[in-house]
Amino acid sequence: MKDHILAHAWVSIASAARICLLTLAAVLTAFPTHAAKVPTGIADPDVAIHDPQYSDPVFWWRMSSMPKDVFEPDPYFYWPPAVIAGSNGPFIPLAAPAQGSIDPAALEAAAKWAEANKSTALIVIHRGKVVLETYWGGAGPDELASGRALTRGITPLLLGFPVADGKLKLDDPIGRYIHEWKDDPRGRITVRQLAQNESGLEVAPPSSATHVPGNKDLYLAYAGDVVRAALAYDLTSKPGSRFDVAQENTQLLALVIERATGQPIQTLFSERVWKKIGAADAAFQFDRPGGEARVMCCMRATPRDWARLALLIAQGGVWNGVQVIPTGWIKTMATPSDRNPNFGIGLWLGSPYNANRSYFEGQPGVIAQPEPFLADDVLMMEGGGNREIWVSPSKDLAVIRLGTQVKGWDNSYLMNTVIRGIKS
Repeated sequence: MKDHILAHAWVSIASAARICLLTLAAVLTAFPTHAAKVPTGIADPDVAIHDPQYSDPVFWWRMSSMPKDVFEPDPYFYWPPAVIAGSNGPFIPLAAPAQGSIDPAALEAAAKWAEANKSTALIVIHRGKVVLETYWGGAGPDELASGRALTRGITPLLLGFPVADGKLKLDDPIGRYIHEWKDDPRGRITVRQLAQNESGLEVAPPSSATHVPGNKDLYLAYAGDVVRAALAYDLTSKPGSRFDVAQENTQLLALVIERATGQPIQTLFSERVWKKIGAADAAFQFDRPGGEARVMCCMRATPRDWARLALLIAQGGVWNGVQVIPTGWIKTMATPSDRNPNFGIGLWLGSPYNANRSYFEGQPGVIAQPEPFLADDVLMMEGGGNREIWVSPSKDLAVIRLGTQVKGWDNSYLMNTVIRGIKS
């Protein structure tokens, strides 16, 4: 009996202590625990401790291990790799000198210009054969090279599979797949609007990498949970009313595809595209070990495998006579969107001519092109540092340039120089 009374007493004490702790927690949440005013630009600690960004060890490892050039990171910074398994097939055949279909002087001029403009690789493919392949600055054909925002063209390419398989429709609301937004206005964005950068989701204001509080793009790039980071963006305009290359669009599109297909994006890419075109292993970056692939930037593949991808697009998704990408999907990707005649689904369109293409509707252009392309059907994938893939199906031509950013970039020079050299 005595033991029973004692036990009952301890339960009462524990309950009282729990009530006190909950009360204290409520007080601490309601009132600041710091006496001094928090300076501008510094996160309020009482807010920060409840912010997932501040309890993310992967994010803080990346912040504390940042490379000298955050735009061109050293290989260590791409940890952990989300491997896209390849099959290591033979490369695209090299054209014999006697079979050259492009004037050697034009190819020489293109290579000279590329070298003078900080290029690391230049590959030209015409009529299914390599007519030029050259490297600078220690780069090589079999070394992984970051495509930076070239990567943003991969996920829209893969969107064709669930569409063709009947697992989703372009005009489906994304809330059907992103259950977190099922009852949220953001869930009414359509798959098409997301893929065409017409989602209406916010474009985060530019901010230094040293400024952490509220820096959504920084957290999207470095977070240990990239899905949570992408879901943090707000709706700032009516879906379909603006064209803005918002960073989160591609990451959310990948989430839609994964949930519609039941496959991780890197597995889908490997099985249905990468192995079939004979590419070597490539990699996205996982947000954390065993986590989600980050797909809005920085897939790493060899220059030759970026060239394979370019040729696949130029040939309408056909590789060695086999339809790899669903029939008609490249044409769908190349169909102008409602808000931007120079953008379709993941691909930029060279026509109509635009001397300064903008990434954000109503803002000044950032991609200078002094003259129109000499083919009306030029399609482009492009990434930071003036990484570019140009293709013209009518010319049976693909040009790939990798390298770093230069002032005075001319987005028409390489493609037009090569087109001018095509022999009849």
